[in-house]
Amino acid sequence: MAGGLAIALSGGGAKGAFQVGVLDELVTNRGVDFETAVGTSTGAIQAAGVAQNDIPGLLGFWTGLSGPGDIFRSRGGTGWALITGKNSLYSTGPLQKLLKQAFDDERIRATGKKLRLATVNITTGKLQIVGENAPDIWSWVYASSAQPPFFPPWVTKNADGLKEQWVDGGVRDITPLDAALKERPRAVLAVRAEAPLQSEPRHYDSLIDIGLRSVELLTREVGDNDLKNVNLMNRLLTAETHQRRELERTGLDRDVIDRIMRPFHDEIARFRLVPTMVLEPESDLYDTLEFVPSLIEENIERGRQCVRDKWPELSRFLGVEE
Repeated sequence: MAGGLAIALSGGGAKGAFQVGVLDELVTNRGVDFETAVGTSTGAIQAAGVAQNDIPGLLGFWTGLSGPGDIFRSRGGTGWALITGKNSLYSTGPLQKLLKQAFDDERIRATGKKLRLATVNITTGKLQIVGENAPDIWSWVYASSAQPPFFPPWVTKNADGLKEQWVDGGVRDITPLDAALKERPRAVLAVRAEAPLQSEPRHYDSLIDIGLRSVELLTREVGDNDLKNVNLMNRLLTAETHQRRELERTGLDRDVIDRIMRPFHDEIARFRLVPTMVLEPESDLYDTLEFVPSLIEENIERGRQCVRDKWPELSRFLGVEE
């Protein structure tokens, strides 16, 4: 399946429901096939669903949530977590159970799709991309989603028996475009869970609210920089096409044109530039850790509607029939 389509799914916690709607409309209703699925944080859950060819199961995962208690549980409040030296404000046994039930290593590998999950090893500080051949894929989906300081890290041991801790890939890479580009797809569709940052004034009182807002600002900054890179990539690709057409109008031989364009082409190949399109919600319905069933359903439908509204442009970009 060389040269297929790739989808890159960003972080955003409960806001990932928007991505689910996008995927349901694209894959289930429009028949779009993605060769490569790359995800960070909540996007890792959606990416695993794509890789497993199980969008209905992904929908069931999200629409089956009855509230935040299905994802995390309080450790007794911020003060108690600090006093007792806990490694997170919440425990995530419910989320881990759901992920273990949702994803199966053999099912994912049987599809032949490429899965790339971004997580950060806080022991070394390095970003790690985990593929479909890793054992216990569900645990790496969790690791990619373990947003500090709210969710506890995933813990493993390296070859020397030393303990390593893994946290949310969004700490280093909120929209994992590089991991998608490395697979040499013909095009990348990046789907952000969060809307562009709104500037409405609001007062934040609690430690948790301030922490969530701080994380939001950091991730939005990284995400916005990703979008700038997307615009740059697309402009360079457009410039290459335009320059080649201008040279063709002069009547030069194809071999001469290829020689003139070689330095430009080599740089594009070196940086693995491919056409990239971004979908994102116009606004956010709720905050990162608000798992409210009615709002999740609404956000899923907003994702579907986003695809419907942009389908003429999307279908051309993806190279599929309208």
